[in-house]
Amino acid sequence: MPGRLFRLYQRKRIININVNAVVAGLLAIALAMFPVRWIGDLIDKDQAFLKSLLAYGIDSVFDVAVYFALHWVANHWNPLRPKSEEDVLHQKADKPNYLRDVATVQAERIALVPVFAAVSIGGMWALQRFAGWDSGGMLKLAFVLSFVTGIVITRVLHTILGLWTGTFVDHHQREPTYGHTPGGTGPAHDPFLKEDCSTGTPGLGRDGKPDRAGEPIERAS
Repeated sequence: MPGRLFRLYQRKRIININVNAVVAGLLAIALAMFPVRWIGDLIDKDQAFLKSLLAYGIDSVFDVAVYFALHWVANHWNPLRPKSEEDVLHQKADKPNYLRDVATVQAERIALVPVFAAVSIGGMWALQRFAGWDSGGMLKLAFVLSFVTGIVITRVLHTILGLWTGTFVDHHQREPTYGHTPGGTGPAHDPFLKEDCSTGTPGLGRDGKPDRAGEPIERAS
């Protein structure tokens, strides 16, 4: 069962991107709780917004670092042998460059930063200001509740955005690139070769040489 779940996690982008973002967010919160509490003890209680802003910065550093690692595990590591045809197609698929792929996902997450910041920073500030959760364990609780709420809201919005842009499309279901077909099962049609109707041979001129688009074909007079 763990192996089957891990294969599903790797195959389905809509699952692994969301799982990675949630895990990265929760781990970032867990790691940031201690410096956030330490900063809260150093800064005056009336500096609620400054504490919230610093908490956001600390959380973001941990979040990005953890997400980069998880994205490689989900999309570029193949520790298990395939069990199904879909597993085979996934492992043979023409995967995008790691840095470009993870940067695309992060760019979409950055686009949602205003929403996350408004919920997390605004929520933490409000809990300090109006609920009195401004020090010690209560400050940590304000931090956790506000940032978890921000994660949930941005996951819903990012899923909608990712389905629209195609970022969440599985590797083996993407459009083929030159030299590859979906799933890496064979060579794709060369878009630069055209069919010569006079010979009936796709992409060959009368002299038997490949005919490239833009090059005239010599015809018999």
